[in-house]
Amino acid sequence: MAAGFDFSWAQFLWIVLILVGVPTLIGVSMVWVAWQRERAGGRRPSSDHEQTGDRLVGLGRRGLWATGATAFALGFLSCAGWLTWSAEYDGEFRGPGLPAPNEFPTWQVIACGVTVVLACFLSARRSRWVVSGGLAAAIGTAAGFTTAFSVVASTDDTGQAGVGVMLSEIGWGIGLCLLMLVRAARIRGARRRAVGAS
Repeated sequence: MAAGFDFSWAQFLWIVLILVGVPTLIGVSMVWVAWQRERAGGRRPSSDHEQTGDRLVGLGRRGLWATGATAFALGFLSCAGWLTWSAEYDGEFRGPGLPAPNEFPTWQVIACGVTVVLACFLSARRSRWVVSGGLAAAIGTAAGFTTAFSVVASTDDTGQAGVGVMLSEIGWGIGLCLLMLVRAARIRGARRRAVGAS
């Protein structure tokens, strides 16, 4: 690790437990409620599937835990992949490593955001559940991104990075959940139009 990087496992674990774990558990309870409603309503296969007897045919075969775990890994990699280096650091390239830089060009921040959203959509697409799978992907992606973000926050003595972690978890969690609900509404609308046309 680079000189001046005073990483504390204890502080990292507390930040992740309180600022990532608690909101994620709240999100998991929302996913569970959505899954119960989706299962009771008989909307098991998403529009990406065709029902063939009892067997689902299509891309999405993952359950909720696998969807959330995949989204967590992709969210973590999105943050680590984009925010551990900087193309403009005092006019020079700063290579990947820790401590992470705190100044980024606009294009790099936008690319990171787009990658996080695409990771969430990819994870949701691989799920067999339309609504609850999308929400599991959103919660997992937000938790993964924020866990990676917490690595640098664990070196901060001022507490400002902890506020950043909290805002990141809330912002990504709410934003991605809203995107997944819009996605679910579009899938259902397309399914209704397809059924009405036949």
